[in-house]
Amino acid sequence: MVRYAPNELSYIGADVWNDVYGHRATAFRKDPTLYGPDGYGSPPGLIRSDNTAHARQRKLVNHAFSDKALMEQEDLFRGYVELLVAKLKEVGARGAKADIVKWYNFTTFDIMADLTFGEPLNLLQESEYTPWVAAIFGHAKIVSMSLVVRQWGLSRFVQMCLPAKVLEQSKVHMSFSSDRVDARLAKKTDRPDIWTYVLRHSEDKENKGKGLQPTEMHSNGALFMTAGTETTATQLSGLTYYLLKHPDKMARLVNEIRTGFTSFDDMHMNELSKLPYLNACLEEGLRIYPPVPGILTRIVPREGAKVAGRWVSGGVC
Repeated sequence: MVRYAPNELSYIGADVWNDVYGHRATAFRKDPTLYGPDGYGSPPGLIRSDNTAHARQRKLVNHAFSDKALMEQEDLFRGYVELLVAKLKEVGARGAKADIVKWYNFTTFDIMADLTFGEPLNLLQESEYTPWVAAIFGHAKIVSMSLVVRQWGLSRFVQMCLPAKVLEQSKVHMSFSSDRVDARLAKKTDRPDIWTYVLRHSEDKENKGKGLQPTEMHSNGALFMTAGTETTATQLSGLTYYLLKHPDKMARLVNEIRTGFTSFDDMHMNELSKLPYLNACLEEGLRIYPPVPGILTRIVPREGAKVAGRWVSGGVC
């Protein structure tokens, strides 16, 4: 445990997870200084909602990420992976170098756009970023900078100093995302994307009247397009880098995959999940190259609480 500011503690240790974030830790609330306001209005989406609203939203959204849903979405994933491989083969045939970070991003953004908006962004097909995707990277920088300046009470001052281009990128990201969510919700379809599962379970007996509000849908749509895209591409880029730095590990992984399948058509999620070395590499990649090296602060309840075996006063972050 490290006290890195007068009222802020940082922990490293698995036992802290249950104490602060677990099901029984409902008295711990999110630190508004870190999370800030939700640009889509109130009620906020998953990231900024309180514990009760978060549980309601998560219960609905979880259906879209269940094993059953992933199996139903497999053809969608396979289509984009197949296109990625075809495009990389084209690059190789020309003898050109491939920026693998970009190619991973093209793939993850196309997949998540299809799942979130019901239509791809065609990044893989066009082999370049759209203005909106480029704007997302600028938006991410604003989020990171805002976290720091909010802690110093300088939000309004820094807002005045930010370059107009950076502010515009943030606006572009938010409006593009909400417009696409509205367009998807207007469609009547049973394709296995995120909103099909959310809407289906919003109408059952158990969740009647507990569906997502428009602001929650807009906010969560933008969340899916950041949490499920650049992060996945970053982790895969880091893993690829370490495999290339250790050729013996790369050779072992290649051998496991190529002896396990005779062709791409034989590769399915169930079979891939049974490859021990592939899954060990993914887990190790997450450990040594975490895609979100940030913090998820919580405020200790007023009466205080025990964290990692030691008593902490109320109000501490």
